[in-house]
Amino acid sequence: MFSKRITWKRLWRVGLLTIVASLVSNLILRMIGISIFHISSTFAPLGIGPVVFWTVVMAIGAVLVFALVGRFAQNPISLFVIIAFTVYILTFYPDYLVLFANPPVFPGTTFYAIATLLSMHVIEAIICICILTLMGFEPESKDQKKTLP
Repeated sequence: MFSKRITWKRLWRVGLLTIVASLVSNLILRMIGISIFHISSTFAPLGIGPVVFWTVVMAIGAVLVFALVGRFAQNPISLFVIIAFTVYILTFYPDYLVLFANPPVFPGTTFYAIATLLSMHVIEAIICICILTLMGFEPESKDQKKTLP
């Protein structure tokens, strides 16, 4: 199906798709969270700027880690999934600190605001892992396919 080979041309296209899909999904999720939970506009982490910045930074990081793991690892997909899962679990920690800070770090901090942030982490992790592992490698050439007896 896919070789374990990554080319720069393919990585560029798949990486851009990963970044755009993550950004669009997080902006939609932000809009849904704000409208359903009536999250205050004073809650800075859900502002447009921070959402765009951190989504793009994390997606670029995922693409770069995928490129490095794909280049140097024996079993790149499983290693990338482990690294990505670990990193995205660690991104929950600052949100929990914001939620339980007394006094609140950001005005307008509520459980629903933090739940929206956490759901944005989850959707970005799913998008990055799925797109990169399913589309990041070059398809096998006809020479590489094994024929069954």
